[in-house]
Amino acid sequence: MLKGKKVLLSPVKRSDISHFLKWFNDPEVIQHLSMYLPMTEMAEEKWIEELATRGRAGTDAHFVIEAMDGDGNTPIGTVGIHGISPKDHSAMFGIAIGEKDYWSKGYGTEATRLILNYGFRQLNLHRVSSSAFSFNERSIKLHMRVGFREEGRQREGVFRNGQYHDHVGFGILRDEWKGL
Repeated sequence: MLKGKKVLLSPVKRSDISHFLKWFNDPEVIQHLSMYLPMTEMAEEKWIEELATRGRAGTDAHFVIEAMDGDGNTPIGTVGIHGISPKDHSAMFGIAIGEKDYWSKGYGTEATRLILNYGFRQLNLHRVSSSAFSFNERSIKLHMRVGFREEGRQREGVFRNGQYHDHVGFGILRDEWKGL
């Protein structure tokens, strides 16, 4: 587990499926993610099983974001480092805050800082990549706030809400992260 002031990052459990189904079947949440088809319980169970295999193989580190409230912890989203390459010391970052009441309140920023710290310090990563859709202003601000740099755009690379949008690529190097 990784603990900050506002959030706790805990390993994914089978009991988290109900939260994932709620979040990843909410059109307002998934419009910002690469997924676009409805999530089924069977698909989510399979994903959790595969996640365990990828975790043991050292290619994924995935966590549930829990808001630390006075009454206990509330699961609000997921964060992870995926496609970890031991050869290149690189990986991809991803985050989703599924509980909309927790949007734009700093929970995603703290979760991102915790996972980047874990990636650079514990996993010995040199580079972490990420991406966001150009209309997702919250995600773009989060990336810039924690030290990612925009590295390029795939023009009109994603179709959402009846129109094409740019797919924005980001990256952060260990030395840039250390300088923050």
